Amino acid sequence: MTVNKRPKARSFGLSASTKESVRWRNQNIDSYRSASPEAFERMRFFLREIGQGPRAGRDLTREEALEAMSLILSQQATPAQAGGFLLVQRYKGESPEELAGFAEAVRASARTIAPKVEGLLDIGSPYDGRKKSIVISPASAIVVAAAGVPVVMHGEKRIGPKFGVPIGDVLEALGIDIDAEPDKVERSLEETGLGFMRQSRFVPQVFALRELRTDIALRTCLSTVEKIYNLAGASYSLLGLSHLPYAEKMLSAASEMSFRRIMILQGIEGNEDVPTSRPCRAFVWEQGARSNGPGEKSELWINPADYGLQPATAEERSGGDAAENARIAEAVLCGEPGGHRDLVLLNAGLRIWLAERADSIGEGIEKAREVIDSGAAQSKLDQLRARNP
Repeated sequence: MTVNKRPKARSFGLSASTKESVRWRNQNIDSYRSASPEAFERMRFFLREIGQGPRAGRDLTREEALEAMSLILSQQATPAQAGGFLLVQRYKGESPEELAGFAEAVRASARTIAPKVEGLLDIGSPYDGRKKSIVISPASAIVVAAAGVPVVMHGEKRIGPKFGVPIGDVLEALGIDIDAEPDKVERSLEETGLGFMRQSRFVPQVFALRELRTDIALRTCLSTVEKIYNLAGASYSLLGLSHLPYAEKMLSAASEMSFRRIMILQGIEGNEDVPTSRPCRAFVWEQGARSNGPGEKSELWINPADYGLQPATAEERSGGDAAENARIAEAVLCGEPGGHRDLVLLNAGLRIWLAERADSIGEGIEKAREVIDSGAAQSKLDQLRARNP
């Protein structure tokens, strides 16, 4: 008689990121269970207010947004409530008041610094990095710092949903410390003109949500807030975004973060790096003559052809991993000509102009060119490397 053997059950292994997500939830479940009934009901109220569709739902006030995000950051909201809130906000569309409230909550939980520097420029790069394109910001920041403009950058490793190459990984591949405590970042800004704020060091409560954000699999309001929260008290801000219709509300929220001048642009892969292969649309907000005034908004097109720059080829724009981006950056800082150099010149020149150290983008480009050709940019890299423990 033939015996039919039962087929073996197929094994579905968990990925490393999923296993880490499960561990994170298990470690934090007790804190959620201990959440007060008042906090639980308050989050239910917020979810009902924003989640009832375009007719019955509404935007939260700034104060309500601050309270809701504070409950999420302190883990008084359950994982289901936190994830539901972030997703509903994404599909509803955050209002400028909500974004400002979310940012205020994050700032209240963060470790901030106040470096004694004049005219600090904050680079709001997407924390989840780039998948398909070169990362220009690190080389540009080093050139800008060598030109006398202090620059603060911030980010974290392996942030979803994109899990691309972030600016911090490129800085690290260049030999620059990206894991310093706040006091050391402050000193670096004062002594070298460049510093990197790692999220796990500066905003541990947001960092603790990384696995929840991975589970959601979509960008949420936190992806915007972490670009604008201004933890170093910068005067100037450069921001990249993927969807231009979002620019108005992002500018409005960022203008509440004590910046004097802000630029938002749709750069390479939706980030803050301007391409040399096409014109780039940008929006600028400047504080009015009175500090409590509404500020002034303007729009401009950045056309690389106006400055005689060589368009980067598709191959030059493709980038690679952090090590490859670092190799390209160092070659430019050492004076190597070509499409990569012109990408850095344009972006460094733009940053110098934004920080009001040049009267025009063209003048900023010339200052960047001088810094590279004189060897000052390479010297700045050497100085930053020397600080790495």
